[in-house]
Amino acid sequence: MDLGVEKYSPYQASTKAIKQKREELSIKRSRQKKERAISLQKEEERRQLSKVQTEKYLKEILHITSIFDRELRFSVNKELGQVVVKVIDSHTDKVIKEIPPEDIIRLHSRMKEVIGLLFDKKI
Repeated sequence: MDLGVEKYSPYQASTKAIKQKREELSIKRSRQKKERAISLQKEEERRQLSKVQTEKYLKEILHITSIFDRELRFSVNKELGQVVVKVIDSHTDKVIKEIPPEDIIRLHSRMKEVIGLLFDKKI
């Protein structure tokens, strides 16, 4: 009497199980790759949106400050990787305000230098 059940030797059963596991892992890896690609694409889209929004806001800010005879200058402190904004009088070209203040930037730089002397590496 045949009940429709196939009989496998222990070797055939383990081989079949291994093949099935490999297929499952392959499908899982493929799905993970697709998910990573989609995630990277979404992140890039967010960056582009953020960049466009930032440029738009900067243009608006520069326009508003020009009304008050002020100019904004943006720079990056390469040593600290920090954005520095200077508010400048358009007529005299003097710095009215610096954000963050120059003293704070110098203090931060010195602290990093001292920490670097005390410790070899970050954990």
